Amino acid sequence: MTNFFYLLLIVCLLGCSREEHTDEQGSSCGKVSNVSFSASSSTITINYSSGDGTNSYKIEYGLTGFSQGSGTSFTTSNTYAEIGDLASSTTYDFYITGICSSTENSVPYKLSSVTTQQSQCKGSTSVQFYQYDPNEVALQFSYSGGSVYQYEVEYGPTGFKLGKGIRQKTESWSSSLSIKNLTYETAYDFYVRTFCSEGDPNQFKKFSYTTGTSCPKPFNLNSYVISGSCNVGLGATRGFSWDSYGSPQSYTISLIQDVNSAPTAQTFTTSNKSIAISNMYCNWKGFYVKSNCGNKSSEWAGPFIF
Repeated sequence: MTNFFYLLLIVCLLGCSREEHTDEQGSSCGKVSNVSFSASSSTITINYSSGDGTNSYKIEYGLTGFSQGSGTSFTTSNTYAEIGDLASSTTYDFYITGICSSTENSVPYKLSSVTTQQSQCKGSTSVQFYQYDPNEVALQFSYSGGSVYQYEVEYGPTGFKLGKGIRQKTESWSSSLSIKNLTYETAYDFYVRTFCSEGDPNQFKKFSYTTGTSCPKPFNLNSYVISGSCNVGLGATRGFSWDSYGSPQSYTISLIQDVNSAPTAQTFTTSNKSIAISNMYCNWKGFYVKSNCGNKSSEWAGPFIF
């Protein structure tokens, strides 16, 4: 009996000597503290101090009142987190959970009712698409609400979910952007928004575009006499020139004898942005030119009257 009493005493003493510092719910993984935040119209930044034993943190957020586990979450090793793409004038809740190991987390810290600021960027964003290369599209943006700091676009195959695409921003104060490495003859969705100032965007607006090289119309037409005269001998040798965007395979020019004439069957084709034509008599009054891009052609440019 005496031996049994001593054995029970030893077991009790050993159990009491293993007491550990635990957080709520029996976890030894420390809860974050000293939580603070700042908010703009689209971003909330959170700062916090680490708890005992933590090496990373899970941030989960959603509209105020959401149930933990149903929000949007991400993991970071930093003691701060910047959450972007939030709606303006909207209130959110946050849960910050310390992670100590693959099997041990802290009790979540709940940061309640953080409201983003009201946006001053209330105008409408528009975009025009230009394509001169099979795998590249040029975007030209405009905004109806005043001054612009920057534009942002997120794009992907038709039907992709916003937040899962590829994002690009223009340079500050720029209104154009090139999107490269696209697939030819493929439908894409483009979500576009305007930043009226840094950190203050309007809402994304959806546009759709199917890639397929457009054929740009030439511009800056000109003609000049290289040699001779239109009313002497075999006539003049005259030069014709123009500029164009993109990389057309060739150009076709059409000579006209009446300043009010549409393009005629009197045509010449060249792969250059200029051509010299001989035997130009005085009955020729002007010319048109168009670009040829594979199986399509541009509109006629002109006439240029000489």
